[in-house]
Order: sequence, then C-alpha cells, then structure tokens
Amino acid sequence: MKAFESVPKETGITAERFHAEYLRAERPVLMAGASAARACELWSPEYFRRIAPDLEVPIKEYGRAGIRQSKMTLKAYADFLREHERAPRPAGEALPYCHDIPIFALLPQLVEDVRPFPAGLLSSYYQRTWWRYVQFFMGPAQSLTPLHFDTLLTHNLFFQVYGKKRFTIYAPDDATYCGRRGWRWFEHDPEQPDYRRLPYSRHATPHEVVVGPGDILYLPPGTLHHVRGLGTSISFNIDFHTRRSALRSLLGPLRGMPRESFYYNALATLGIVARVPEEWVFRYYKPYLRYVV
Repeated sequence: MKAFESVPKETGITAERFHAEYLRAERPVLMAGASAARACELWSPEYFRRIAPDLEVPIKEYGRAGIRQSKMTLKAYADFLREHERAPRPAGEALPYCHDIPIFALLPQLVEDVRPFPAGLLSSYYQRTWWRYVQFFMGPAQSLTPLHFDTLLTHNLFFQVYGKKRFTIYAPDDATYCGRRGWRWFEHDPEQPDYRRLPYSRHATPHEVVVGPGDILYLPPGTLHHVRGLGTSISFNIDFHTRRSALRSLLGPLRGMPRESFYYNALATLGIVARVPEEWVFRYYKPYLRYVV
C-alpha cells in the first residue's frame, strides 16, 4: 500500500458507500457527525464519576521506558481530570490515561447511551454483538499515545464522544521510515521529528485529522497513528476483521507479530472464515480487550 493521498471528510455517508469506497479499498476517512448517539450529550468525566464512582479501571502512562500500568476508581480519575484542567502538568510529563477498557462489559447499561449505533459500518460478523468489541478511552488534555499500529492488523473504527483528539496517521508502507521498535511501536515523533537520528522519516507522509464529538474515523489495517488529546476527551473504538484482513493477519508472525496477537487473529479467522459461532469464539477472544503489547 502506497502513501495515503488524503483523508477525506464525509458527511452523511451510507454504510453501503463506506464499504464500497473505503473499507474494501482500505482508505482512511473521517465521517463527520456520523454518530448521533445520546452519549455525545450525556458522557463526561463527571457522568462516569456519578454513575460508577467506585469502579476500578486500569490506567496507563506512556513514557520513554514503555507503558506503566496502575489502577484508579472512576471517582479518583474524574477528580484528577478536573484538577488537571485547573492546573495542567508540565508539557512532556507522562499523564495517567484511562485506556483500552471493555466499558460495556463493566457497565452494560451504557449500551443504551450509544444508540442508534451505526453497526452497518462493521463487517457482518461483528454487527449483531458490536458492543462486545468496544474499547474505551478517557484522558486529559495533552494525553498521548505514541506512533503505533493496531497489534492485530485489524480495521479500526474510532468514535469520538467528548472533547477532541488529533490523529497524525501514516500509510502502512511508511513504517519502513519511522524507526520501528518491537512489533508495533515507532521512534518517530510527528510533533518533534528528529531527522538527524531518523533521517528516513522525512520520506513518511503524515496526515493530520482532528476528530470531535460525533465524528467517526476509519483507519485501515496497519495504519500508523499518533494520537494527542486536545482537551479532556472521551472516545471508544472497535477493532474488527474482514475475511481478507483476517486471512492476511495469519502471516503476521513472518513479520514479527507476537504469539498472543497471532492467537487472537486465529480465533477471529475461525469465526469469520470457518463460521465457528461468534458466542464460542468470543469466550476465548475477550481477553484481547485488555491486552497490552
């Protein structure tokens, strides 16, 4: 796949046209205002503090030494977000980030907040029980996820609910230029590029996309993305496979994919290609929603 020419902004796109022009072609797109869910009106840190103050959630801090994990209650985390808005921490300091949480498994009542849900954007295998595959994010202004791609080489639908985030994305072929570290992380920093240390990163083609409440961003498999919170932010995403991406992901170990990632891809392939019932597959797949690599 060559560099992306652009990231189009679409308004009022149908699921049929999304599949025909973007999903099958593996082209990124920003679908502005495509999610009419009540969550865009309801969700805020204070909302989560009110409905589940004692729920303990995993927290990540991304630093040069890697990912540090801890836990906080939603009450304590909402208090942190309020304090951070009042007195932000110095730029560059690692910030606690409520990240990659299967929120609807923990708080099933929240499913009603995101209806009507555009499940038709997903491949058919995921449409009936889409809520099972959701990963939730809540973070402060200046929260950062460094440059990476999604570990299973899945398609990614990213739903912004509250606040804004800035994505800087690169086509999969640009991974060659970005200083790969391990399987899916990269040394290149789009905000502060170091062309002396990574001279080939000049050849990578960045595209900046700002997502706001109600927007849905589609990222094709293997898309590199760097994500910066532009304010306090709440969002969620769904990683999903098509038949084509599932079969292709099984070749991942030839490129260094970890054993655990191959395992989850093999499970998805059993469901999508071999038509093993989704209920059986998900029983073994669901630990992926908390998987860190």
